[in-house]
Amino acid sequence: MSFKEELDTLRQQRRSQIPPEHLAVIDGAIEELTRLGITQQCLKVGDLAPDFELLNAGGKPVKLSELLNRGPVVLNFYRGGW
Repeated sequence: MSFKEELDTLRQQRRSQIPPEHLAVIDGAIEELTRLGITQQCLKVGDLAPDFELLNAGGKPVKLSELLNRGPVVLNFYRGGW
């Protein structure tokens, strides 16, 4: 099974665990984002991210370009506590 097939299977399994009224909200949000053309504006695999500066977990400013000067960077976008 390919990685994509595994992800599709996992996605379907998760959807079966979400109440229908929550799925309706999620699906509605996805449709709205698609209608607004968000998917055409976001970065694609292989695109270069624009340089930015954010606070790290310790509250210290960190700039992407400075990290890249030291080597590869992995970005993790954490939504926060639920």
